[in-house]
Amino acid sequence: MPRKRRAVRLIAVGASLGLLGMLAACGRAPAPEVAPTPQVSTQEEMASDIDYARTFINLGNGYYEQGRYGDAIDQYRRGLEMNPYSDEAHAAIGMAQYNLGKGDLAVASFRRALMLNPRNMIAQNGMAMVSEDAQEQASHLEAAIRYNPNVPELHNNLCYSLVQGGDYERAVEECSESIRLDSANAYARYNLGYAYQRQGRLDEAVEEYAAALRLRPGWARALNNMGLVFYYKSQFGPAIDYYEQAIAADGTEATYHYNLGLAYEAVASRLQTHGGRGASPGAIYGVREPADWRTLYRRAADELRAYLDMRPDASDAADVRARIGELRRRAGGEG
Repeated sequence: MPRKRRAVRLIAVGASLGLLGMLAACGRAPAPEVAPTPQVSTQEEMASDIDYARTFINLGNGYYEQGRYGDAIDQYRRGLEMNPYSDEAHAAIGMAQYNLGKGDLAVASFRRALMLNPRNMIAQNGMAMVSEDAQEQASHLEAAIRYNPNVPELHNNLCYSLVQGGDYERAVEECSESIRLDSANAYARYNLGYAYQRQGRLDEAVEEYAAALRLRPGWARALNNMGLVFYYKSQFGPAIDYYEQAIAADGTEATYHYNLGLAYEAVASRLQTHGGRGASPGAIYGVREPADWRTLYRRAADELRAYLDMRPDASDAADVRARIGELRRRAGGEG
């Protein structure tokens, strides 16, 4: 990281060498005059490469870790008073501003950091975070990786951006590289699973989600996505189990209730179609306890109702309400 060079005062005595010519006549050459020793201050003579901004940056980092972003910014700015060329302080201010929801100010700080040091990976990563364009995100992360190729988080973040842009092949490569650098990176495992899921490589997706859950047990998002993969594989029993685990881990996410409702509906619909054959839900779709299709339709309606209760202004609210009505009608034995 380039730092402001501190001026070093060099106090030098200029000495001129005069040739002492021998006189033709006898005698001695005049004694040379000795320049007096200059008087210097020890403080002026010495120079230090201590970066006094570091103390304030460290204080700011402590506040940042506590989520006290305003206090962190105050300390980073004090650091810049000591060293206005600290790209680290500018990048840190950008991250704190980003967490405060001040996107425009964050961008300005990231750009200052990159003007001072294009290698600053925090600023490059920050520019990717504030951008809503997947290609722009990828461009900033690729720049950061060129200068910092061995940082697993950068490869993981690039994987995420590539997935958002639909470039699943490269996403797989970047997440795999992140995992090679840090096999215990749960986020990279999750994102690799998601890239496989979008490619339709469902068995590989299950392996990566399972690895993410071993590293981070009870991770609701990974549990939900495991449910999605089993749903796509028409293995509705395991799908229901994972959705229920996701809801138990995070009861604030409406989407998990919606997905569970769809899984119950899928089982109920198939049982209704194959009614009279005497097979239990467990024998066909792996549902844990015996339940007839009417009960499963009611459960499906209840989960969709929970979704609407949590997201009453959802864009699909009208369609979901209609679907709930249809499920309740089926649960009543009609159709």
